[in-house]
Amino acid sequence: MFFQIIETSSAGNCAYLECGGARVLIDAGVGIRKIESYMRSLSLSLDDLDGIFVTHEHSDHCKALKSFKNARQVKVFANRLTAESIQYLEPDTKKLKWQVFENGSPFDFCGIKVTAFSIPHDTSDAVGYKFGFEGRNLVWMTDLGKLTHLARDMARQAHILVLESNYCPKMLENSNRPYSLKQRIKSPHGHLSNLDALELLKSLDPSVVEKIYLAHISKECNSVSRISELLCDAGGICSHIEIVPPFSVCSTPLEF
Repeated sequence: MFFQIIETSSAGNCAYLECGGARVLIDAGVGIRKIESYMRSLSLSLDDLDGIFVTHEHSDHCKALKSFKNARQVKVFANRLTAESIQYLEPDTKKLKWQVFENGSPFDFCGIKVTAFSIPHDTSDAVGYKFGFEGRNLVWMTDLGKLTHLARDMARQAHILVLESNYCPKMLENSNRPYSLKQRIKSPHGHLSNLDALELLKSLDPSVVEKIYLAHISKECNSVSRISELLCDAGGICSHIEIVPPFSVCSTPLEF
């Protein structure tokens, strides 16, 4: 397995996962040139991709999808409501090789066991993903307003966890953002705060989880230093954590 976050922020989200012979993206919310450049850094091209797994229809998760309309083999995975929403918002994406799944029903893709699970976010039907391969699970969980029982259960199954730590409540309140946007972000269908993420981290077993990426960090309403301060209370899990800075910064690659 090889995994790397290409970018994660309120401006764009995209990661690369390679398991066995399968090469996939998780979300495609950055510019297509950035994806092409990243693939070239691995001596690959867009045509080497097998699939794209989309979490929801917000542009910071799917803006590059239309650029894959002529790709030879790339299949695009989403649940029905997300696929329909993206096609409505961007008609060119109707030409994609859509593969529609049902939340909660595991399926196999090129040897990867994929489970999409519902998360609370202000979209048609947002999901997180669990990717299982050779006894290890990678769980991708961003853009959720609260930690549901299902989300907590999925996190406990993760060997590699990508978890949202979107905003600092104090920085959000002191920001110049409109009141309505602040309320949306803090709502049960908005985003996870640093404190929400920390609560979950404390509940994880350090002997199970091998790597945690804190992701989807707001540039305006959060900071790496704020998160780092809070992690002093994270206990033994702290050594497993990497904070991925917002905007144009890749995570360290993970290979095993």
